[in-house]
Amino acid sequence: MTGSFIRRTGIIFILLVLFGALFYRWIFPTYYYWKMEQPVKATQKLIQQGSHHYPKDVVVLTFDEQTTSSEELTDELSFRLTREGISLNRFWVDQSTLKQTQAGRAVQRLYNQTKQKSDFYTIFLTHGDSLYLIGTSIPDFKAAIHTLLPILVVATLIFLILLFGLVVLLVRNQIIKPITRLEQATRQISALDFTESDIQEENELSSLSQSISQMKDSLQQHELELLERNDRLKAFSANLAHELKTPLSVIQLLVDGEEMGLENPDFLSDINQQLIDMNELVANILAYSRQLKEELTFETIAIQELVTKELQQQRIIDPKFQIDSVIEPCELQTNESMLRMIVLNLVTNGMKYSLDQHMKITGEKKQQYYQLIFENSASEISQQQLAQLAEPFVVGEASRNNHLSGTGLGLSIVAQSLQLLGGKLTLQSTDGRFRATINLPS
Repeated sequence: MTGSFIRRTGIIFILLVLFGALFYRWIFPTYYYWKMEQPVKATQKLIQQGSHHYPKDVVVLTFDEQTTSSEELTDELSFRLTREGISLNRFWVDQSTLKQTQAGRAVQRLYNQTKQKSDFYTIFLTHGDSLYLIGTSIPDFKAAIHTLLPILVVATLIFLILLFGLVVLLVRNQIIKPITRLEQATRQISALDFTESDIQEENELSSLSQSISQMKDSLQQHELELLERNDRLKAFSANLAHELKTPLSVIQLLVDGEEMGLENPDFLSDINQQLIDMNELVANILAYSRQLKEELTFETIAIQELVTKELQQQRIIDPKFQIDSVIEPCELQTNESMLRMIVLNLVTNGMKYSLDQHMKITGEKKQQYYQLIFENSASEISQQQLAQLAEPFVVGEASRNNHLSGTGLGLSIVAQSLQLLGGKLTLQSTDGRFRATINLPS
């Protein structure tokens, strides 16, 4: 802005100087002499129209063209001009002038009046049988300039003062104030103060103000995200400590009972179950944390084959659990490992909490997405509990299959994984049925 403004101001001053030089060197003198010649030319028209009423500041002399030679005409005109108060340093009428007037053309001449410091502008022409001399004194241009110089100086000073005031006003409004506002905005941003409204400038600083506004919005959004993630991390850490403490406390009690000689025939199986729970918890934690930092690669996946393969593995784990599936074939652009983790968590979630050892899975292609629905019978869950199920370590109810009891990370992993894939998780609990619906971009 400053460099552009300086260039503009410099160009304006250069143009003003050039215009002033042209004006005082050519434009004003040309206009001055043109204006002073107008009475003579107006008198010429009056003579040609046959009028005998001439302006008072114009000298008009007439002669008989037939009886006058150039020498006699020069002497006679000099004498009569002197009588009119016109004293010329040198005056002559040559044969060329007479020939041109006789041919019907008007001849212009300019004679010097040194004593009067002026020029005598003259037109010779013939009209009828008479030769006319029309002339007027034109004050010297330099003398006129000296007369007008004080006025010109005053006008120039006023113009420069106004120009300087305009420059100061422009600098103040277009540079100083915007920069001050931008400086205040950057200070507030550095202090993590995002309470002010957006910065808007309408001059060359607009791009900078827009960049600062965008930076402010981005930093504000980033700060909110950091605060939210920090709160989630605190809650996650607290819940993790609690979940790890529970099996460790049980193991400690079992070991203490064994040391005190208390008979427990299920000692090894109980410890083994607690270790299995801890192992599952650690595996889920690793999956939960890994999805936050992995860079996803998308590939074409046949959704029917993927779901069918996962269901076969789960039937091996629990053959008594019945799973009905109707999956419409479709190819999706997605991440295979993350999609497998989503399907696995939703299937195992249904197996853990189903009341009748039965689960139904349907998949169909919608307009712009593919929808998978995992449905099983379950105890009624309140809307408040339903809204919290996707949070880490939140369990909706006690598991109906104790050996498959969960950690509360499954639905949280599903929700965050779907978010990374551009999908969405919807949970519903109505009429004794629990339904998890996922929508994936097709």
